[in-house]
Amino acid sequence: MKNLFALLIITALFASCEQNAKPQTDTNPMSGYILGNDMHTQAAEKFMKAYTENDMESAKDIFSEDAVFSVNDTEMSVDDMMAGFSSGHQYFDNISHNNVDTATMYYNDGSIYTNVWYDWSGNIKATGETLEARGYAWFKWENGKVVEAYNAFDPTAYNAVMNSESSE
Repeated sequence: MKNLFALLIITALFASCEQNAKPQTDTNPMSGYILGNDMHTQAAEKFMKAYTENDMESAKDIFSEDAVFSVNDTEMSVDDMMAGFSSGHQYFDNISHNNVDTATMYYNDGSIYTNVWYDWSGNIKATGETLEARGYAWFKWENGKVVEAYNAFDPTAYNAVMNSESSE
């Protein structure tokens, strides 16, 4: 009887552990799962690298033909974004992204977004000083291409450098 009782307790423990190990299914459209090393995440990282190396053309293929890119709520075409991002290299050397965290969210409604958090830095060509800013971006994917992207950061100091250099 003791053995039967012990067997029942052990069986109950294993059964409860198995129930806790199963992920709960959340059918909310804004729920889903996250991956940190999938094709979308790698493509967003390719874009980030292309920017720091001032080789935007090498990442143009991740965008759909009619993709919209917004920087702090200013919408533009991918070509305009690429020209704008490249122009920063006229004013800054050693542009880099540090403390980068990238992950892609696969939502239950079928939408896919890659999120990127980063610290931007660049050396001001005119002074040699380093400017730093925190940023966040997301990329919306459809059929393996970015159809919409958004980049947010405080542009105050960045624009001040560009404006002071342009006025000289």
